[in-house]
Amino acid sequence: MKILVTGANGFIGSYISHFLLRKGYEVFATARNFDTSTRELLSGAFFLPLDVLDRKQLEDISVSADCVIHTATANDIVSKDTLAGIELSAIGTKNVLEMALRNKIGKCIIFSTLQVYGTELEGEISEGSPLHFQNDYGLNHIYAELLGEQFSRQKKVQCVSVRPSNVYGRLLTEAFNRWSLVPGCFCKEVMASGTITIKSSGKQMRNFVNLENISRALEAIILHFPNRYENYNLASSRGFTMEEMAQVVKKVAEKEFNKEVTINITGEKPATTNFFNVSLDKLKAIGFTEDEDYTPETEIREILNFLNAKMNYESN
Repeated sequence: MKILVTGANGFIGSYISHFLLRKGYEVFATARNFDTSTRELLSGAFFLPLDVLDRKQLEDISVSADCVIHTATANDIVSKDTLAGIELSAIGTKNVLEMALRNKIGKCIIFSTLQVYGTELEGEISEGSPLHFQNDYGLNHIYAELLGEQFSRQKKVQCVSVRPSNVYGRLLTEAFNRWSLVPGCFCKEVMASGTITIKSSGKQMRNFVNLENISRALEAIILHFPNRYENYNLASSRGFTMEEMAQVVKKVAEKEFNKEVTINITGEKPATTNFFNVSLDKLKAIGFTEDEDYTPETEIREILNFLNAKMNYESN
């Protein structure tokens, strides 16, 4: 099976592409630019330079594939620029879908976000939960989802939207530059200073999903692609408060690197924890199971190893 991945130089896109190559899929990796380490990681892929906002470039692409995985949508940083966020998620997604239509690629998986349900989730979250987006990041992804629904309804390209929670995982290329994300920011601070700073009370709960299980979920969707537009939540079976995740980083750093780690909590809010659970029933119904070998401990260990190797290389 042939899969085209947009944003394949990114944190999510590069891992998904690597996973698909491991599984024996043919991968067309597309991005505006490719880091040398990404090219090495995806050495078995076909590389296509592609800016999803460049209509001329998209019109010139001729490719035979079975499915597009569209990860080149607006992240939380891009979404801080209102026009840039709308342009990437709405115009960029429409451009990709039109490219798929021209090339007779009948299926597309569009990356959205769990934040379409809100920023401070509570209770049971399923695909049937009401949308309650509270920022431009969530809103931008609604545009992309609606375009996928429109193309599906018009029987142009059959689409699925996936809504990942907080994504984390081992770093496979040097292209990663999102060190503001938890737990990566905790890991980086630990290696630099032996401290973890939480600029809140640490009581807010988040659901962290690792890249391996995101990739496993995507494969389940590809192999059981629905015949109508659907949404799938991509999450893990449990949540962590910020303080709990910091404690995991502390434990791994102290055990694996002989670090003495201090956690500094500098805020007072929120006063209570927003307990919630993300249902995986819809994914499980199409054969998805979590790989229990990939845990916060294993992935944090790999992130710390990555940082340690980088520090050693730069010091020599």
